[in-house]
This record gives sequence, structure tokens and C-alpha cells, in this order.
Amino acid sequence: MSFNLEPSTMLDDINPVNKTNNFKGIFIIAALMIVLMLFPTYSVNLIADFTQYAINTFGLGFILFSTAMVLISALIIISPIGKLVLGGQHAKPEFSLLSWLAMLFTAGMGSGLIFWGIAEPVFHFSNLPLTAADSTDALNKALGLTYFHWGFHAWSIYALAGLAIAWFSFNRGRSLQISSSFTAQKSSPFRLLDWLAIIAIVFGVASTFANTIALVQTGLQQTISAEIGSISLRYGLILLIAVLFTGSSLLGLHRGIKWLSQFNTLLMLVLMTIVILLVDPVSTLNTVMSSVTSYVTILPQVSFSLSEQSRQWSIDWSVIYLVWWVAWAPFVGPFIARISKGRSIRQFLLCVILVPTIASIIWFSAFGGAALSLPFADDIVTAVNHDYTQGLFRFFDHLPMTQIFSVTAIILLITFIITSADSALLVCCMLGGNSNKTNKILWATLIVALSMSLLYINDVDLNKHVAIAGAVPFTLVLIAQVIAMCRDMFKFVGTK
Repeated sequence: MSFNLEPSTMLDDINPVNKTNNFKGIFIIAALMIVLMLFPTYSVNLIADFTQYAINTFGLGFILFSTAMVLISALIIISPIGKLVLGGQHAKPEFSLLSWLAMLFTAGMGSGLIFWGIAEPVFHFSNLPLTAADSTDALNKALGLTYFHWGFHAWSIYALAGLAIAWFSFNRGRSLQISSSFTAQKSSPFRLLDWLAIIAIVFGVASTFANTIALVQTGLQQTISAEIGSISLRYGLILLIAVLFTGSSLLGLHRGIKWLSQFNTLLMLVLMTIVILLVDPVSTLNTVMSSVTSYVTILPQVSFSLSEQSRQWSIDWSVIYLVWWVAWAPFVGPFIARISKGRSIRQFLLCVILVPTIASIIWFSAFGGAALSLPFADDIVTAVNHDYTQGLFRFFDHLPMTQIFSVTAIILLITFIITSADSALLVCCMLGGNSNKTNKILWATLIVALSMSLLYINDVDLNKHVAIAGAVPFTLVLIAQVIAMCRDMFKFVGTK
């Protein structure tokens, strides 16, 4: 049996119990944020110590978990389950294919590509792990490692997190909440999982918000004046962006997130196309092909083991990255589920995993590959090793139309973080059980408060640790969700 409930009905179906629990949950999370704001340095370092212990202890476990997500996704795609439609065989998609792809891509990745597009491959190129240090093809090895962090493993986590919620919501008539993977009841102990997810969302989005502001500041310094760099400017930028993403959220999914996602995607494609044409289209294509070969070659090695020779490098990059994707899964998963009614499970998984992976490969090849292939590569390597935020704008310094490129990148950074934060507000309200305007403003305030605490310290690596703090326990939740979903799907198919 399948159900065709409208998503809006499930979002607005709030009972008094949910409202009471909603305010209790907000109060508890707000109290946590106040502690972080009053003691930012101590709190952030304490969180970093916790996450560092977790990833050092369970590093291989996180690697194997993400690999399992890839394998499970592949099995579902080729199985009869792939033919099932989210919402029933007669359900129709709410959004066009292009709008759907734009929204899932910008919510799930967004400013990360802008931030790390040059910084990560350039850093890996000059700091390859010991297992690859003797490589005669450092450029492709660096890009291949970058794809591992942004490719199949990452998006399989998002895909299954979203599919579990979409399945139980659209095909089992439950709400769009984490707890719905385990029970149809609106009030149950499983509701604690929704609040755990909200904490992970707030930490993950706030940390990315803080890193994005740091990069925007660097862009403003290089575009307008090197004297721009005060904490007041960073706080001012946060408050301005907070007003924008709260306003976008209040406009709703169809007028806010949808329009902005389409704008972001179009502007990103234009920027990437111009860079490829200016640098060398043939060289970029060659880089894509050779780096993908390197990616496929290293996958078996990096997917199932942690080399003792390069363990610390893997912990600091691969493990933290994969846990970071888990940190964003509590909001990207429900958001992708919310917009995916009417898609077949096979189409859902293929598009959610393959399209962003391919887009990331082209992006990193166009930016990181170009930066390392041109005569000024040494200058960019030096800049990135000094400060991650310097690479992108140093790259633009060596291109024509420097100012236009820099301003475009700044606009993209701002609009991407608006889209991600906008999506996060929507999901926090969904999981909390109350989607009114007051709750959106409250969640926006909490995200901004934590971001300001992180900006006070202004350490990109520490922000990574804060981002993944909520992901450590949520990994167990996601494992349980996927198991529950697979059991229910096979049971459903077995009755046909």
C-alpha cells in the first residue's frame, strides 16, 4: 500500500504536543548556544577535543560507513526497488527536473565548492600523503583525493539520508522527520532523534557560515581594500546575510529557495565556463579525464582502509570530510526528501549521487587543475599553504577581469550560504514540528549566534571540528535509518 500525502499537509500538521516540545527543544538548544557565546574559546576547543578523539578512535569506521552507503545505493539502483516511485506509481513531481537538481545541489554543497575549489587540490598537491608522496603525477593524485572527499561517498550519504525520509513519508504516510523512519507516532521517544538532528544542523551550518564569511572578507580585502579586516566587519556581514536568508525563508520554498537556487546554479555555470574558456578548454578536458582515472584508481585503497603510513593525513582530511557530510545529512536529507515526491527511487539515487559528483569533478578541474597547471602555480601554492582563503582570489589576480571575477565569487558565496541556511531553517522547522514564521526567526537567530562565536576565534580548522560535532552520534542514527528503510522496502516488494 502507498500513500499520496501532500508535503505541505505534513509540514503544517502540528498538534499542541508538538508545539510544546518545539519550544522546549528550542529553549534547550538556545541555552547551549548561550554557553558557547559566553565562553567561545573554551567551548569551541572542548568540542574540537571531543571530535578529534572520536575521529582518531573511529576513523576507519567512518570510512567503511561511507563506503557502505555507496554499495547500498548501487544495490538499490539495480534492484527491483529502483522502479518504485516516491509517493506511489501515480505521483507526479512537484518541481521540474532542472529546478529539482538546482535545489538539491545548492543545498547540499553550495559555498563549499567556492571555498575549496582551489584551496583543497592545491593543498593536497603540495602536501600529498606519504602513500602518494612519490607519485610522478601529483596534480591528478591531488585531484583524485579531492574527488574522494566530494564524490560518490559524500553524495551517497546525502542520498540515503534523504531516501529514508522520503520513503517513509511519501510511501508510508508519515511525517518528514528523522523519527518517522522508526515510528508513525507523532509523540514518542524517537522524537529525540529529531532534536539531535537539529543540533547537528545548527552546528554544521553555523561552522560553514563562519568559514564562508572568512572567505568573503578575504575577497573584499583584495577587491576593495586590504585594510578591511575587523571583527566588526565580519559580524556586520553575518547580520546582513542573516536578514537575507531569513527573508528568503519567509518567502517560502517556491519563491525563496527555488528562485535563489536557480540563480546560484546559473551564475556558477557562467563563472566556470568563462574560466575554462580563458584558461584552456582542451587542457581542462584532459585534466578531467586524467584526474577521473586517478580517482577511480585510488578508490579501492581509500574506501576500505586507513594507511598507517599516512594515517594522520587521512584523519585530518578524509575522515573529517566524510563526517562533515554526515553533519549536513540531517538537513540536506530531509530537504532533498521534501522536494523529491514523484521521482522513481532509481532516478532519485542516480541524480542525487552522479550529477553533483560530475559537477564537482568539472569544477575542481577548472579551478584547482588550472591553478596548478599555469605558470603562476607556485604563487597560489604559497598563498594556500599560508591561508586557505587566499587561493581563490590569488588565482583571480592572474586572470583578466580580476575585479569582475572576485565580485562574482563574493556574490556566489553570499547567495550559496543564503540558500543553505534557508534550507536549514525549513528543515529545522520540519523536524521541530512547527513551521511558522516565529520559529524560522528563532532558528535563524541561533545559527547566527553560534556563527558569531566561531568568528570570534576565526580558525577554519577549528570550525571543521565544530561542524562535525553533531555528526558523531548522528552516524548511528543514519545507520539505523538505512537498515529500517531497506527492511521495509524489501518487505514492500515481497508483497507485490
